[in-house]
Amino acid sequence: MRIVFVCTGNTCRSPMAEGLAREILGADIQVESAGLAAWEGKPATAQAVQVLKEKGIDLTSHQARLARREILASADWIIPMTGAHEVQLKGAFPEFAAKIKRLGRWAGNGKEQDIPDPWGGSVERYRRCAEDMEALLHKVKATLEGRH
Repeated sequence: MRIVFVCTGNTCRSPMAEGLAREILGADIQVESAGLAAWEGKPATAQAVQVLKEKGIDLTSHQARLARREILASADWIIPMTGAHEVQLKGAFPEFAAKIKRLGRWAGNGKEQDIPDPWGGSVERYRRCAEDMEALLHKVKATLEGRH
């Protein structure tokens, strides 16, 4: 199975989700990330690198990339961080609509929470973002394992 996490610039949320998912979901699931307005080659933010380093995850080699058709085509799931990202992805890539599901929808509690953008914020803001994503990624894992 292959999952692509998508945010705006591919320097904060989606690379953090990718790193966290690699740990939470395990080696059987290939995880990647991309951004809807990414500046190709840009590294993850210093705060994202620091917060994941605190969790034993190395983001130092991350390079941002644009969410292009060829990246998304082979994904089993495309997981955007917000409703706005979801709408934009479905508009740009309608052929992939059935496999686009916002991270906050995996909770299965009727709430469709967005993952707020920590860009420009404090390390603590990034920590909260990572904690929110971790909780939801455990829901993704349970769903994929049929334990929802």
